[in-house]
Amino acid sequence: MDYQSEQNDEKGALQAIFEEDFTDLATTPCSFMLKLKDLEVQLSGPLYVKITYKERYPDEAPDIDIPLRSQVLTTQQHADLLSHLKTIAEESIGMAMVFTLVEAARDWINQNVCPNTPDEETPQDQTEEEPTDISDMLSSPVEVTDSRNTGGRWNFVIGLVGKPSAGKSTFFNAALAQNQAKTAAHPFTTIEPNFGTAYFSVPCPCAKMDRRCEAAYGHNYKGERLLPVLLKDVAGLVPGAADGKGRGNRFLNDLLDADVLIHIIDASGQTDENGEETIGYDPTKDVRWLNIEIHRWIYDNIMNKWEAIVKRPLKLLDMFTGYHASRSVIQAAFTAAGIDTRKLVETLPGWDVGVLHKLVTEFIRIRFPMVLGLNKSDLPEAENNIQRIEEAYPNAAVMSMSALSECKLQELQRDGFLHYCYGEPSFMTDDEFLRPLSSTTTVELDRIQNNVLSKFGSTNVHNALNRAVFLKSPIFAFPVKDLDTLMSLDHRQKGEAPGVLKDCMVLRPGTTVGHLHTVLVHALELLKGSFVRAEAREINGDKRVVRKDEVIGPSNNVIKIMTSPKSSHS
Repeated sequence: MDYQSEQNDEKGALQAIFEEDFTDLATTPCSFMLKLKDLEVQLSGPLYVKITYKERYPDEAPDIDIPLRSQVLTTQQHADLLSHLKTIAEESIGMAMVFTLVEAARDWINQNVCPNTPDEETPQDQTEEEPTDISDMLSSPVEVTDSRNTGGRWNFVIGLVGKPSAGKSTFFNAALAQNQAKTAAHPFTTIEPNFGTAYFSVPCPCAKMDRRCEAAYGHNYKGERLLPVLLKDVAGLVPGAADGKGRGNRFLNDLLDADVLIHIIDASGQTDENGEETIGYDPTKDVRWLNIEIHRWIYDNIMNKWEAIVKRPLKLLDMFTGYHASRSVIQAAFTAAGIDTRKLVETLPGWDVGVLHKLVTEFIRIRFPMVLGLNKSDLPEAENNIQRIEEAYPNAAVMSMSALSECKLQELQRDGFLHYCYGEPSFMTDDEFLRPLSSTTTVELDRIQNNVLSKFGSTNVHNALNRAVFLKSPIFAFPVKDLDTLMSLDHRQKGEAPGVLKDCMVLRPGTTVGHLHTVLVHALELLKGSFVRAEAREINGDKRVVRKDEVIGPSNNVIKIMTSPKSSHS
């Protein structure tokens, strides 16, 4: 028998019968997928039968599968259906059988799967509906350094997420050093996202100089340079947001422009998952459900388009761009999930649900890395919960903190009761020029000193911002017009005076000297003209020429770029 001819004839007939419901997968071995139609029951999603011919088909049974069935069938239903189809295939050896198998699958579904109604849950295996390990989403993200897609200026955004009443608005106010967000102990205090400029810190080149430089935003108490970061306080999430509970996907969509997330958690266990007052709540549950909500937000969006994606597998890559992800980030996620994008057309239609869950998990880890901000860590009930979270999520970036203590210290500093600098490990009240403290305030300060500053080294609000920014590994450049004096570029057109090491640019990993030139000319207008030459001052003070395509890093980030007087078009 000419098996190849027999297989081609049957495949051609099936294509004519099923038309757009036929999806060709591969030619060697011949593999295709058929969508089940005319079902008498309403399922939660499309169902397919995947057929792969063996070499001697039809004299041996084909391989049969039901891809991504957990969106429609339970594990037991899937196993029973496959067993039924394989039995029919064995009984049909020697003849073309695929149409018979599809008809048998349709009849089995109609007889054995209960229809969905608004009062019934979709029959799903819950262990397959969620990612297998939440801790995978909280491990260190992959550093994406492909300058072709990632280089350039970085206007960094930190998103604050968490349930109502966990202290997000308090953290927001503490980080901004001003009370802009309303705070109250009830869900959805923050309805629309709040935006504000906070400051993180980086080591400054002036640390090796005789005097402090003239940094545009100043320095913190350790002499580190302060740099602005946009803080976005997203309205409180509750379990079921992906299904529309609370304010639903609107909250999740507010995360799209965030580069990293800080999950503000009530470490004291005094609020439940909905932000209502309680006692003895386990905050590890908050870590789990919030990450599941983010995972489902992306996963469900993909599954809603799965039928179209199966027909055009490369469309899946475009789906991820909708989350403000570069091609480099998307490629890194596929690679981390063990998926070869070059073979996507052949492999995607046969994916098991676990493959897609793994891909979404890796994408979240890289695109939305997260710090667990354990707020209210100074309360007595928090100590055991902090240990519980650290043990449950050993690879997570965890920061114990007290946002309310930071707000209190700033308030007392502002009102002249003590000396305190944002992020400091201590405060000073022994000064005759300070206003006298009441006994109540003295007791409160003793508590902050003993339960927060002495225990954690600071309130850790500032450190949480630093930790979040560095999850994405940005790089920093200090452009100057003179490598000896380190005088900054000319700011006169902006009405500002230049200064020593005044400017610091936050850049994406992989940014080259050429990228920096483009930023300085077109985005900041601190330079004019085309690139001619660049020199850098190394850590030891030596100067050297740097190429236009050289990637900027710690050894060449104090840099002078020389340009031609002509207008730049680079």
